[in-house]
Amino acid sequence: MKKFFFFTVLIFTFALQLNAQILYQEDFDYPALDLITAHGWTAHSGAGTQAIDVVSPGLTFTGYPSSGIGNAAALDNNGEDANAQFTSVTSGAVYFSFMFKVDAIAVGYFIHLAPNPMTTDYRARFWTSGAGTDLRLGLSFTSSDTTFAAGTYTTGTTYLAVIKYEVVAGDLNDIASVYIFAPGDALSAVEPGTPTILVASGGTSADIQPGSVCVRQFNAAQNITVDGIRVSSSWDQIVPVELASFNASVVNNNVSINWTTATETNNSGFEVVRDGSKIAFVAGVGTSTEINKYAFTDKNVAVGSHSYQLVQIDLNGTRTSVASTEVDVANVVTKFGMDQNYPNPFNPSTKISYAIPQSGNVKIEVFNTIGQSVALLVNGFNEAGTHEVSFNAVGLNSGIYFYRIEANGSVMTKKMTLLK
Repeated sequence: MKKFFFFTVLIFTFALQLNAQILYQEDFDYPALDLITAHGWTAHSGAGTQAIDVVSPGLTFTGYPSSGIGNAAALDNNGEDANAQFTSVTSGAVYFSFMFKVDAIAVGYFIHLAPNPMTTDYRARFWTSGAGTDLRLGLSFTSSDTTFAAGTYTTGTTYLAVIKYEVVAGDLNDIASVYIFAPGDALSAVEPGTPTILVASGGTSADIQPGSVCVRQFNAAQNITVDGIRVSSSWDQIVPVELASFNASVVNNNVSINWTTATETNNSGFEVVRDGSKIAFVAGVGTSTEINKYAFTDKNVAVGSHSYQLVQIDLNGTRTSVASTEVDVANVVTKFGMDQNYPNPFNPSTKISYAIPQSGNVKIEVFNTIGQSVALLVNGFNEAGTHEVSFNAVGLNSGIYFYRIEANGSVMTKKMTLLK
């Protein structure tokens, strides 16, 4: 991960959850070598032979909400096929997205939709073909009507596919299409106007009500990794909502984080996570089509390298990591000072932060209102920089107290309140 010193700007895409429902999500967040049939998938062909297992690491695709979560599934043999079911879509469209990487090419389809309960009425089959490193990708409504995308793709590269299956009223008129995104392609909140491939039912291919997602091991020569499967009734759940900004800046020992959203729907808010632990929650505006700006300052951060993550939380509790970065906090101080204790009032303990531009002896002492010393918090040599000390007032009476710092000929006194 790239480190950012004092000022970092990252442009990223928010993955905010909208009104539409996520019908199914699979990030394979299980230990490597686990079988996917141990985690909600059901074998519908070749059960028990060359089972589909979980492999590490998972796949990543910039801007995709399921990028970099958990591990992935390996389709690398001719054996077991498996399916996972979701609530059937009886009208409108179902959007079915996934990341995939083909390391060895064989001619056949490896992922598709089916009804719920599961039948052999497979629809929207996604195909691979080609030779060497030149990969071709195709889509068929059933099986024999495969259309391949113009041009070739490359083995060993992670792509994002969004299959759209439109349930159209009447018989033999459903439509399947696919959008294929390559690394570097921008993802938009607006569904592209023209799919990469479009196929219609026609002929005698019966329409279905999609309710199962299926993965297939069709050839021992294949080696395909699949990850980040999402099924929804809306494009907005498949791709991010809007491009926005995120920046982190370091001033002394404070890290200021600022971010901007362009669109929000059902957004509860954001968790700020430092080094894997939640340190703050910033409420969102709920639903908005206007620019909204957010900020949080992490104060008195310890010297060293720290990772920050921004996690968006939907009103229904769905969590999506939307940005991350690292910052280095250097112990650089140019001015002597002592902050107001926090919390204040306090009971029974509080913290005091102070800064010294030069190394030297430091003394911090606490006094009552008649000038009597009640605690000696610091009395010794300190390196230049920002420091923090705790004061526990157990055994003292409620009231006003004063704390004083002496360092390198400078003196400062502040007042605090013990409230029991």
